[in-house]
Amino acid sequence: MTTWVLCIIAAYLIGSIPFGVLIGRARGIDIRQHGSKNIGATNVGRVLGKPLGTLCFVLDFLKGAGPVLGAGFIMNVIDRSAADLTSQQMWLWLAVAVSAVLGHMFSIFLGFRGGKGGATAFGAMAAMWPLLTVPAFVALAIWYGVLRLTKYVSLASMIAAS
Repeated sequence: MTTWVLCIIAAYLIGSIPFGVLIGRARGIDIRQHGSKNIGATNVGRVLGKPLGTLCFVLDFLKGAGPVLGAGFIMNVIDRSAADLTSQQMWLWLAVAVSAVLGHMFSIFLGFRGGKGGATAFGAMAAMWPLLTVPAFVALAIWYGVLRLTKYVSLASMIAAS
């Protein structure tokens, strides 16, 4: 149980790394003072350009996927069917994923403020349930298509989530 708790704490701390803020600082700005004032990939892309927005998305995705994969390997739950796992193992592994997302949303490094957690949740979900990776990428393609047509990130997000 101690190892699970350490994995959950590590997931929160990794999720708390504010990549949008760090990318902004590398360019000499505080991303929280520009655009939508959000630290996520959309605002980074809007303020600093698409390549840096894409970099932020990838890093936020990885901070969700990394802890889930790491805990999965450490605790020997990855690549096992749900029938082979105890309910405790499933809940604790899910707690790792949730902790990474909560770290992004309530970063200890930003006074318990942060982003919306979309890319981090996407990474955690893709790592925990690889079968959902294809539908998740379909949702991402839908999001991109709606965004290109309407120019509204929020509308694209709602339609893709549906």
